[in-house]
Amino acid sequence: MSNTSADPLPSITEDDAIGEIADLYADIRQTLDMSFVNLVWRVLAAVPGGLAYSWGSLKPLYTSGLAYAEARALEAGLKLPSVPQLPTAALRAVGVDAAAETKIRAAIDGYRQGNPLNTVTFSALLVRLRGESAVEAQDLQAEKAPGPSPYGKAPPLQNFDDMSATSAELVRAVNLLGADEIGSRVQVSLPRNLAPWPGFLALYWALLAPLHESGALRAAVDTVLAEGHERGRRLEAHLGDVGEAKPETVRGVREVLENLVPNAMGRMIPVVSLLNRMLPEPNTQLED
Repeated sequence: MSNTSADPLPSITEDDAIGEIADLYADIRQTLDMSFVNLVWRVLAAVPGGLAYSWGSLKPLYTSGLAYAEARALEAGLKLPSVPQLPTAALRAVGVDAAAETKIRAAIDGYRQGNPLNTVTFSALLVRLRGESAVEAQDLQAEKAPGPSPYGKAPPLQNFDDMSATSAELVRAVNLLGADEIGSRVQVSLPRNLAPWPGFLALYWALLAPLHESGALRAAVDTVLAEGHERGRRLEAHLGDVGEAKPETVRGVREVLENLVPNAMGRMIPVVSLLNRMLPEPNTQLED
């Protein structure tokens, strides 16, 4: 188990994974067409039996395409406050050149696709773990998984130990945007992907902080969490049957998801969508 500065919660990193955990990581990467295993899976791997139970339950939602349709509908129905769209010159003025802009777009695009998907699927698993009444099984729309981002791979997560003091302070500052008191204790991943560009983090804070202070951002978060939960109830009947898990596995998985669904993946859906809207039109880059 690892709880270094790389991950904010107890986890098993891909480098440390062996045996069944390594095999499950490989299956997750292949099924989800990802180059890495993201935080929630790594944290679930630290729960005894948690990764096998969670992945066995959730994999049918991905292979059937049901999860992708619900995730797309969740994103399409977002009700967000307005945010200004930046001119390309604003990025260049804070030190973001064309190459850096592409990397920033790749990071934002990755979370734009991933967070709605994770929110609806892990909400479905939470419905089962809590013993909530699910929606009666029904035929749901299915979609193919989205293709890879046109901007390439997202930049790697930076550890706080590797950041400049300015970047570290800004990463912690933007982490609070959209969070309630409990959520503010969870360090989300996207700001750590963006840490090499403190100028962009400054724009991120400047444009979203007023929405946080007014309550508009938190209202958007609460709305998307409620919608994500309802879509999870629709998906619960389509989860895989992996049998009864040990009580300690159920408790551990539920604890992880009750933390990360509202305080990380769900909370960041409006934030990421607003960041995506504030970026310049992609084909209006200036000569550097």
